[in-house]
Amino acid sequence: MPYPARCPARNLNGRMCSHRAGQGTRHPGYGTCIWHKGAQHHVEEAWAMAQEIAAERNVTPHEALLDLVRTATGRAAWIDNVLAQQMREHVEAGGDPLQPPKTLNPWLAQSRLERKLAAATAKQAVDAGVMVALERRLDLEGELVAAALSAALDAIELTHEQRVAALGAAQQHLLGAGGSALNGPE
Repeated sequence: MPYPARCPARNLNGRMCSHRAGQGTRHPGYGTCIWHKGAQHHVEEAWAMAQEIAAERNVTPHEALLDLVRTATGRAAWIDNVLAQQMREHVEAGGDPLQPPKTLNPWLAQSRLERKLAAATAKQAVDAGVMVALERRLDLEGELVAAALSAALDAIELTHEQRVAALGAAQQHLLGAGGSALNGPE
């Protein structure tokens, strides 16, 4: 299993829960344990749906839940684009930008519905422990990359100054990559 099979929640003392993932729930091996809301109806429902989708698409249940969130937010964004386009056409035709035409009412209602669905889906994913598990996986992957880089630098026997320069260059590259990912393609 690519994710640690431990409840991703933290106890009141701030330490990671010591129970197995999904312990005492209908989704053993995934998400939070019964003591950390894992048996709540919406969490059980989210994991059941995730496991069904995961089997269909050959992905992990965590990835399936994230896909559901992406799909729901994508639908909301598409409807918002339709609304924006129709409002642009309304204003270009001389309409009042503060008075949308009545023909937009069904689209406005659908937009609210899609946003509500996206929020509910995201909450289910968060409550199911997906974000904590993803964060832990990314931390583990980062540690693995750092260990591999350190081992490579050790293998070529650099001087202290060369090693510091190489690590500095790697850090600058990673910081630059993070910045460009946030700002979009250049």
